[in-house]
Amino acid sequence: MGAADSATSRRAFALRVLAGPVAFAIVRAAPLTGLSPGAHFALGGYAWIVAWWVTMPVPWAVTSFLPFVLLPIGGVMPLSDVAASYGHVILPYLMGVMLFGHAFQKHGLARRIALAALCVPGVARSGGGLILAILVVSAVMSAAVSDLAVIVMMTPIALSLTRSVAPGAARMSAAASLAVLYGAAAGGLATPAGIVFNALTLSLLEQLTGYSVSFAQWVSTGLILTLAHFPVCYLILKFMLPPEVQAIPNARARFLKEREQLGPMSRGERNVLFVLILMLVLWTLPTVAEIGFLDIWYVPPVAMVLLFVLPVAAKRGEMTLEARDFQDGVGWNVLFLVLGGMALAEVLTTLGAIDWLAGMLTGNVTAGALPWVAGLATPLLTQLASGAATSIMVSTILFPIADALGYNPAILARIIAGTAQAVAFPWSSPASAATFAFGAVGFGTMFRVGLVATVLTSIIVIALSMILVTAMQAFTVG
Repeated sequence: MGAADSATSRRAFALRVLAGPVAFAIVRAAPLTGLSPGAHFALGGYAWIVAWWVTMPVPWAVTSFLPFVLLPIGGVMPLSDVAASYGHVILPYLMGVMLFGHAFQKHGLARRIALAALCVPGVARSGGGLILAILVVSAVMSAAVSDLAVIVMMTPIALSLTRSVAPGAARMSAAASLAVLYGAAAGGLATPAGIVFNALTLSLLEQLTGYSVSFAQWVSTGLILTLAHFPVCYLILKFMLPPEVQAIPNARARFLKEREQLGPMSRGERNVLFVLILMLVLWTLPTVAEIGFLDIWYVPPVAMVLLFVLPVAAKRGEMTLEARDFQDGVGWNVLFLVLGGMALAEVLTTLGAIDWLAGMLTGNVTAGALPWVAGLATPLLTQLASGAATSIMVSTILFPIADALGYNPAILARIIAGTAQAVAFPWSSPASAATFAFGAVGFGTMFRVGLVATVLTSIIVIALSMILVTAMQAFTVG
């Protein structure tokens, strides 16, 4: 790097660092009538944190600990109270979900399931059929595993398949990569474990409004939303990236050969499959039996413990997951971004800043406009900030407003989680970045197709959520 490049890099870093204090100073200088001094200071800190989440001069996790630095200095809250706000059930929940996804990938169960689905007769007899199969398989896997893990697992499989049946077919390879991305986004809507935004919005919903949603209630609407994505995403890919190859002879024979090469299921695969089935049973059990401790947050920690104690090779002391997996299998940056956002929401609620914001906006937003505000603001902001940061911002502001206006905030939770996935820019999310990094999709293609997909799927999520959440009573008032 030359001296000029180094100087430019230093200036860019300095500007990103200054974005936070400048945002803080602007909020502090604003005459926010009716807001207590402590809440005013905390709101300035919120602006600082959001600015750093967007510009990223430091990792998201580091930014998430700024309340420990700012709030005691401002005399707003003692350090012990700030620390207490970070003690939230979402921490073990997300750790369990992330580690299960890591085990799913580590032991090869994901590849086995993907190839089993592609071997179903008639699934991949044409170029369009193969793209649809990749879309559906990615969605099914994403219902239980994070979207990023699905993309890392499925994209090499999808590209290998398309390049083997259609060498040099650039459009088909691009469509296969995007089918994995869009399928992972669609499948993540189905269950609370699918994407991090689900657990985040559910937790904020309980914290800010008293509404709660069970696993079964979320799935009752999520499966329909996922199914609604399939025809839309498939048609987008079919018409914007038409496959160069129509018929694919002997496709099933090729997939069967690949599946045979996997051999019998390993002990690790069987352990992961057992944990997956147990998780689904525990999540659905409250629908048929009243079990006090068994709620949506309880199950992933159980899975996490089991994965570390179920042996793969007992004589060697090798377990399904081991100490190194605890470091590698958790997305610590995202985990602490979410935890910091939850803590910040609690601080702002305690100090009255959320009630003040709700009061300021309530008179300017009608109840009928809320779902469209949530569904349009979330995907727009997600292109600039992370989906988790956007979910925190939009949920923290809109949930109390909905509650004040008598509008069911569970509808907004469904919409925010469903539209917080960015697929138009490579930098918008880790999932999009991973897809772009495989090299089959160019920037122009990702943006052009992703923009259409974002607009159409957002409209679907908004419209169906307004109908389904109410029709299926997919919420419980605490």
